[in-house]
Amino acid sequence: MVPEEVHEFLSSNKPEIDQVRWTKPEKYHITFEYFPDLSPELFEVAHRKVQALSQYFPLQCELNRFSGFPSPRKARVIIALVSLANAEIQTVCDSKRFNPHVTVGYARSPPVWVPQKALELSFSFARPALFRSEKGIYTEIEPAGF
Repeated sequence: MVPEEVHEFLSSNKPEIDQVRWTKPEKYHITFEYFPDLSPELFEVAHRKVQALSQYFPLQCELNRFSGFPSPRKARVIIALVSLANAEIQTVCDSKRFNPHVTVGYARSPPVWVPQKALELSFSFARPALFRSEKGIYTEIEPAGF
C-alpha cells in the first residue's frame, strides 16, 4: 500500500471526470504486475517475483500523470502512472506493458476520457508485497497462505 501522503495528494488532485466510481484512498497501492487468476503454479511464480523485487526496496517513486486503461480516450480504469527511480526493476516484471500505476477509479459506463493531468510527487515505497483482491478487499498473502 502507498504512504499516506500519496493518499492525500491523489485524493485532492483527481481529474474532473463524470461517471466515475473513485477508489477509496486507503485502498491505493502500486500495481507492478497484475495476475487475474493465481493457480498454485502461478502463485509460486508471482511470489518469486516479489522476492526478486525486494532487492530494489525501499524504492524511490514519482507520480507522473493521470491516464486510463486500456487508453486515456476510452478508459474503463483511471490510473496515476508511477515512475521508478531504478529502471532495473523492469527486468523482474516480464509484462510487455509494464506500467506501474495506482488505480484511482473506474468508469461507470460507457468508457471515459481521462485528461493527461501532470502530477509531481516523489515518495519512497517501503517493500513489495503480493495481494489478493476479492470484492474490493485487499489481503496480503504469503506462500503458506495460498
